[in-house]
Amino acid sequence: MEEIKVNYVRPKYTLNWLGMHTLFVIGISMVLAFITVGFDNMAWSRTHAGLLTETGYRLVGHTMDFSFAVTAITLVSIMIVELAFRKAINYFQYILIAVALTVFYLLLMAMTEKMPFWVSYTIVSAMTIGLVSWFLTGIMDNRKAGRLGAMVILVEYVLIFMLIQLGSMALLVGSLAMFILIAVAMYFSLKLKMVDDELVLKK
Repeated sequence: MEEIKVNYVRPKYTLNWLGMHTLFVIGISMVLAFITVGFDNMAWSRTHAGLLTETGYRLVGHTMDFSFAVTAITLVSIMIVELAFRKAINYFQYILIAVALTVFYLLLMAMTEKMPFWVSYTIVSAMTIGLVSWFLTGIMDNRKAGRLGAMVILVEYVLIFMLIQLGSMALLVGSLAMFILIAVAMYFSLKLKMVDDELVLKK
């Protein structure tokens, strides 16, 4: 009588995977936030050199204040995309996406020296969103995944632009946005279920 061999497939998307990826996202977001501080110092020196206006420096600086949040939220969203589409994204690819989000601030500073802030912000936002969307589509081999990633970054960039223009209303709008973000995170956490020792995002 022949023995039937059962190939055991080790679960990939486990609670351990979720914990390690979350720690990685927080770590890389913190590192790149420190790099953004260096960009801010560069912007200050270029303002003193007369290459960047004080208004431009203020607006670029306020945008950089959100660097940690943008990187962390985007990478967590990509983790959810990875869970939903069951296509592995390696750590190096996560780093490349995070670096693209950080180079956004360097490009924004450089372009703001040559044109109005809102024009440079629009151009650099479109470049970054297009790049990350194209990259995600290539990794996942799925245009929907790319569109989801693009939508998350678009919402973030629109919100940041609104916040830096609102002045005294920024705290209220920012707090409401944070509340909505927490609600969305709670919603997706309810969708996470363990099936055969593996995390699955239920519809």
